[in-house]
Amino acid sequence: MKTKKSTEEAAAAVSSPAPGLGESLLPFLQRIVHAYAWRILHWGLPLEKAYALFHLHTHPDAAGPAQVAEACCIPRQTMTALLDSLEKDGLAVRTPHPTDRRKKVVKVTPKGARTAEAAIRDLLDIEKAAMNVIEPELLPKIRSLLEAYTDELEGLNGRNPPTGGAALVPSYHSQAPATGKASR
Repeated sequence: MKTKKSTEEAAAAVSSPAPGLGESLLPFLQRIVHAYAWRILHWGLPLEKAYALFHLHTHPDAAGPAQVAEACCIPRQTMTALLDSLEKDGLAVRTPHPTDRRKKVVKVTPKGARTAEAAIRDLLDIEKAAMNVIEPELLPKIRSLLEAYTDELEGLNGRNPPTGGAALVPSYHSQAPATGKASR
């Protein structure tokens, strides 16, 4: 577990932004995304592939290639190659749409569901461990501030997140860590 001093040193290192970033939160965003991306790579999943797999796993009813691309902020042109890769790895399968011959439906395979479930659980475990450095009474305020900030960013972009985009793993939120400082 980090000491208060090492946590303060880490915070000071991040609060020294790159030239031109001033008080920007971009350095934090980059570090957070990078930390999760490295963890996801342990599962053999590049970030875009993981986003698509997690979305398919947690949103089985919104599973057309266009919907997955929109929810994961992946260009539609890229989605075909990404779905080819998921199929090749046995993680997803495309089938004809039941009523529209021009469309496809994408579903996770049992292997894909197991992989997504295990990777998501792993991410939640490291998130919980990382939150141990935050005082439990501060977590509700931090979450509230981050939610307000995220809502404002989405509004400034002129749109709300696509279906499923707001919560990559919505079925797990009730099980997400509610407090920091886990008892040992």
